[in-house]
Amino acid sequence: MIENWLEYNENNDAGYVFKLVQITEKTAPNDDLIKLLQEELLLSYRSINLYKFHLGENATEDEIKQYIKNQVIPKADNQFDRNVRQGDWGEVLSGLIASYFQDLEIPINKLQWKFNKDKAVFGTDLLAFNKGDVIEDLYYYEIKTRLKPNNKEGKNPNRFYISIWAHNSLLKDEESPTESIADFLERLYFEKEDYENASKFKDIVKNPQNYNKKFELFLIVEKDKFIDDVLIELNELPPQLDPLSVTVILIDDLRSLVNNTWKDIESVLVDKLINE
Repeated sequence: MIENWLEYNENNDAGYVFKLVQITEKTAPNDDLIKLLQEELLLSYRSINLYKFHLGENATEDEIKQYIKNQVIPKADNQFDRNVRQGDWGEVLSGLIASYFQDLEIPINKLQWKFNKDKAVFGTDLLAFNKGDVIEDLYYYEIKTRLKPNNKEGKNPNRFYISIWAHNSLLKDEESPTESIADFLERLYFEKEDYENASKFKDIVKNPQNYNKKFELFLIVEKDKFIDDVLIELNELPPQLDPLSVTVILIDDLRSLVNNTWKDIESVLVDKLINE
């Protein structure tokens, strides 16, 4: 369904030092697509089996909705809360794009491991790797979802476009001596007694130089607000992340799509647990 909604185009003639990918809408989002995004969000926070375990077989519609509102999804009381919702939404969409269009394996939903549902998760936004038994290529993503991407951010005089903020965040993670997501996955699989996968991520932690590292910025933006200066300013930076790709996802009415995805999202779980 994602491929019927979005068109993925590599722009090899843009003249930037990074690879540019532009994703645009083929059609306006319909109800089926919004339901898919709602399901993906809900299953990013909890697996369906965990929902069933926590709520039990006889949970009422009201109990399911209250659990989702109180324990799972970020609240929307103020702009900070709504920014968290927007960021979570962007991470889920980015994961779908990496899976569908780039044919990559995503080993973990970071949102599932939040300690505070109303805050963003720290660290690299998304880790992916090639499919198959042997991991060779590692993809590190920084994701920014903005309704006004042409607004510079930060404290004066250091105000930058979102592309610079995304680049610097990813660079900071890369310059760290730790492989935080791989380290977490090693521990997670070890505790599950899945030693084969634990060993794969142990090797990434111990020998990161043995893997092909690739870096990508996902900029999910309101289409008519986007300006080329966002990319031009990024192009002027020293090439510290190599190879670097920038994927710009242009959405015609991003605000409405995000809001409609969150609207009555708890009813989707009601349908899955009670009505299906």
